[in-house]
Amino acid sequence: MLFLNYKIGAEKEELLSVLRDNNLVVEEEKFDTRRGKPRMHIKEKGNTIKIKCELTERATKDNGFLEGTYFLGKISEKCGTTRLFGVILTAPIYHFLFLLLFGFFIYQCIAVGGISPIPIILVVFDGFMFYDEFRKQGLIKRYIFRAFKITYRNKHK
Repeated sequence: MLFLNYKIGAEKEELLSVLRDNNLVVEEEKFDTRRGKPRMHIKEKGNTIKIKCELTERATKDNGFLEGTYFLGKISEKCGTTRLFGVILTAPIYHFLFLLLFGFFIYQCIAVGGISPIPIILVVFDGFMFYDEFRKQGLIKRYIFRAFKITYRNKHK
């Protein structure tokens, strides 16, 4: 989980227009394209904004396992200053179930009085299986930061 809280001296619509323009933001940023080119899908509902990351142009399809990685936050404007705050989550349904299972195994290890390699194996499996999903957290953060930078640059031309 990554928490974001950004402010800019621009109107909400200016920032949203840059956020919606995926090609503008992605083309100006240098991404490691060997694992795919990031494509952001933006959904707005009132002041709530959801930005979902998908890696395209790669050998295998990016399925975004159980909701994938996304930014969920609020955007607000007050006195000409726009504020975007929220959290970047990775497969929250899966990780909730994973934490319950991990907690159960730890409880069993304590209750039985033995040490089991299963919790360690689960953690290693989680890291290998979701490496690309965890990598997307940084991609979304860079995308949002770059959008703020472009909006600032356009505002002060």
